[in-house]
Amino acid sequence: MRLRIIIAVLSLGLFTAWPTTATLPYTAIIIDSGSPYFVPKSAIVPSGAPIRWDNPTATEHTITHLGCLEDGNVCTFDSGIVRTNGSFTLQGLAPGRYPYLCRLHPIMHGIINVTDTFAPSQL
Repeated sequence: MRLRIIIAVLSLGLFTAWPTTATLPYTAIIIDSGSPYFVPKSAIVPSGAPIRWDNPTATEHTITHLGCLEDGNVCTFDSGIVRTNGSFTLQGLAPGRYPYLCRLHPIMHGIINVTDTFAPSQL
């Protein structure tokens, strides 16, 4: 009888959702000194997932949403100066398309495509 109770309790546990503190893994983007400058240049990110830019270069950079540079548009993110060996992390974005650049080096640009569902392809 005792064995049946233990088996019943254990089997119920298999079908019960246990609370978790799991978080979405971050999307890593590396700042590079040469083209394409942001690797990957275009990233697909699930909604709400963190995004982190790492700067291993010998130069300071910024990660600035293009909306910050255009009158009347929403400035969604601007890192300020990201120093050598520093990083900038966004805690997550709503679904949409987010072009960005380095204000110090406007030739450097990339794009974040945030989706409701995650498709693990990065270009």
